[in-house]
Amino acid sequence: MEFWQLLLLSIIQGLTEFLPVSSSGHVVALGTFIGMESTQLDDVNIALHFGTLLAICFVYFQQIKNLFSSEQKWLTSLAIGSIPAGVVGVTLLILDLNEMLHQPEIAGSMLIVTGLFLWFGKVEEESNPNVKTFVCLKTALVIGLLQAFAILPGISRSGVTIVTGKRMGLPSALAARFSFLLAIPIIGGASGITLYKLLADSSEKSVELAPQQGTNLYLLLIGVIVSALIGYFALRWLLGIIERGNFHRFAFWCIPLGAILLIYSLYG
Repeated sequence: MEFWQLLLLSIIQGLTEFLPVSSSGHVVALGTFIGMESTQLDDVNIALHFGTLLAICFVYFQQIKNLFSSEQKWLTSLAIGSIPAGVVGVTLLILDLNEMLHQPEIAGSMLIVTGLFLWFGKVEEESNPNVKTFVCLKTALVIGLLQAFAILPGISRSGVTIVTGKRMGLPSALAARFSFLLAIPIIGGASGITLYKLLADSSEKSVELAPQQGTNLYLLLIGVIVSALIGYFALRWLLGIIERGNFHRFAFWCIPLGAILLIYSLYG
């Protein structure tokens, strides 16, 4: 993988991991448009997702600290919300169905679904003196079930979880906070599994990755830094957009991109 390819992937990952436009859908779209093989993305995905995971930890550092002190009750809701996606992810791994997650036809179709979900799922923020300050187990489970669908490329994890949270009566800030804290075990678990598989494959084949064959550690480190920095500012920007109530406008990006990718993959 060339340096410019990794840099472009890092920028796309950092921008789209938190915005409700599906980072996986954009990575598949990018790979399709520039003719990259899906297998080239496997080792890079670890670094890029780890970078955006760092961005979440920086933005929500204080809230993460509170999970182990004054807000321990959040841990149960986060655990319940993580179960569905965990089950789906392990099932795909056991059945060796991960290859379908790189199909541009699926990504294009699901980007359109994400756009429709964002538009028709929009909720007007209402002033409520009894505003919720905690995500109950029932709400956490429903959000977790919707998050499980985001394993499909093109389905935005942040989009479906935040919209679902708002639909269930959570204020925007609380829905966003729960969504991004919920991303920590999902992204961390997925990156850990992928790293384990890569290490196992490397030890079996005894292949040393060279710049022409794979991606060396220096390039991966650059990917981590770039995706973390861009992800940090993208997340900060998104939180402001959510507060202003403009979340649904990302539908105008998802639907056209999904249509272009779908048409290109079928007839291009």
